[in-house]
Amino acid sequence: MQTTARWYEREHTPYAADRKIVEVTAHWVKQVDWKLFCTFTFAAWKLRDETADKIFANFIDRLEHAVKSNVGYVRGDEKRLSGCGRPACGRHFHALLTSVAPMQPAFVKWLWQSMAGNRSDDAGAKVEAYDPTRNGAEYVLKFIHKQDGGWAVRKLELFHPEARSLHDMTKRFRRRLRRHKARLKQLGLAISCEKTSCC
Repeated sequence: MQTTARWYEREHTPYAADRKIVEVTAHWVKQVDWKLFCTFTFAAWKLRDETADKIFANFIDRLEHAVKSNVGYVRGDEKRLSGCGRPACGRHFHALLTSVAPMQPAFVKWLWQSMAGNRSDDAGAKVEAYDPTRNGAEYVLKFIHKQDGGWAVRKLELFHPEARSLHDMTKRFRRRLRRHKARLKQLGLAISCEKTSCC
């Protein structure tokens, strides 16, 4: 019996272009324990970048408030006409979401549509559990190098093992430097680090 590929695994010319760039970035992104794979569209066909970004930022803020936990994401932007397995829409986002707290797909879908507007074809949001064996990460990032695309990330230092290690290392270094400055001050010496990025 032949199985049908999921809608985000279908072959698209933009998805195949510059595959190496996408694969390298996706390899880093896949190290996060993602919870949801989402597509978010807008009721309005034409939106400015700033307006779309503001709606998405407010959506994440409200989601964090609802689940009482930080939400990290990687988001791929598309500003072209696309169906993505649904009726055609203009600007839309593909996103991977993660959080320590559970996020119910039905609630996430409802929350987005309550903020971005309900489309008459009910294609305002598609939210499903993330499957690490499939190509969701590559699909989200497929337009990172295109003029009519882009991408954004948020709070990955809380969820990505490499970013978290770097963040912790930086915190330890700053703590040691503060202790070192305090010791020098006790000895009547001075140390200046205004021109360094570590202070």
